Amino acid sequence: MSDFQTGDDCTHGNCDRRRTYLDAVSDLLVDDLEWMVAQWAPETEGNYRQELLAESDQEGLRRMLFGMGSLSLGELAGERMKVALEANSFEDEHDCFSDNTHNSHYYNGQGIQNIYTGRYQRLDGSVVEGPSLQDLLAQEDSELADTLGEQLEATMARLDAIKQAAEAESSPMAFDMMIAPGNEQGSELINEAILTLVAQTGSIEQAAGSLGVTSLQPDDAGHQF
Repeated sequence: MSDFQTGDDCTHGNCDRRRTYLDAVSDLLVDDLEWMVAQWAPETEGNYRQELLAESDQEGLRRMLFGMGSLSLGELAGERMKVALEANSFEDEHDCFSDNTHNSHYYNGQGIQNIYTGRYQRLDGSVVEGPSLQDLLAQEDSELADTLGEQLEATMARLDAIKQAAEAESSPMAFDMMIAPGNEQGSELINEAILTLVAQTGSIEQAAGSLGVTSLQPDDAGHQF
């Protein structure tokens, strides 16, 4: 880009300042990611992993279910999708400075499913898995455990449809195009994902009750749906 060129090729001057800024924020991003990794590192004093493991089993369940419910409804279905769609507002989309919103939505949903299934696939294709919330719920209510699993799959299918539309080789439709006024196809794609997220949140709340978690109180900003 000419915003970062040197000499006369620079757009409107100040390219040296732009390069300095880009270098600084890149270093900050690396620092923040390294900090996050350290919070989950085993045998590290005072990090989040240690604090979490020191809590009761019931508190661990509450945090898992609260996170799943809040992200499903108030955050993803509500703030990150419904608000942007109803306002037709590019500034209200998840990644308003890039065309990566479809990936953010997809991997938000994937994170919820990972927590439930106790399964995570690394970038190299290898899989980390262990005892899961789904297994625990199945001991109390196998039908509900299966229903929630199916709803999570349905949500991922809807989020994948958004992702595929945005990444299509011919006539790609990024999220900012989907939320544009009059885009019925885009609106349908987003609304279908919202509906599946709302459905799975209801089952997450039921799962909490089945597992004896009575103080879930997920973000209910999406109950208007």
